[in-house]
Amino acid sequence: MKFLFCAAALALAGCATTSQVDPKILAEFSKTGVPETTTLKVRDGMPLSVADVAASAKAGVPGPGLVSYMQSTRKAYNLSNADLASLRAAGTPGPVVNYMQRSYNFYGKGANAVDQSHPYFATENYNRYGGAIKAPFAYAPPQIDTFFNSGYEESLYSPFSFD
Repeated sequence: MKFLFCAAALALAGCATTSQVDPKILAEFSKTGVPETTTLKVRDGMPLSVADVAASAKAGVPGPGLVSYMQSTRKAYNLSNADLASLRAAGTPGPVVNYMQRSYNFYGKGANAVDQSHPYFATENYNRYGGAIKAPFAYAPPQIDTFFNSGYEESLYSPFSFD
């Protein structure tokens, strides 16, 4: 009986700490040297500030993990010269800095633009609401149409389809 109680408690504890962030990326941000506030932001799926990115890079979070996480938050970074200097001083990999520079044109305007004035993107609101702010875009998979023909989909990728 005691074993069942302990197993149920562990299962509930595991459910309480679930995150929609990839566990591999979350593990990279849980390294020693990454500030705890940054780790909590990643666990809650919140966007990172320039200082968070610099601190994470300095702590050894690999560039692909940083870029992958930043893409999932869809934050548009408008970097100043001081921001670029702090990122380079922290040893931030070049592809991360390049992504951050391009993100403003990609997520700030155009067809893929996301409302950057939403409280989700303001770091001061993160502390005020305790990470309870939802992103202004959905993580849900797309809706399935009523018509679905698996044969048609397979023919698109089949090397034996000559239609």
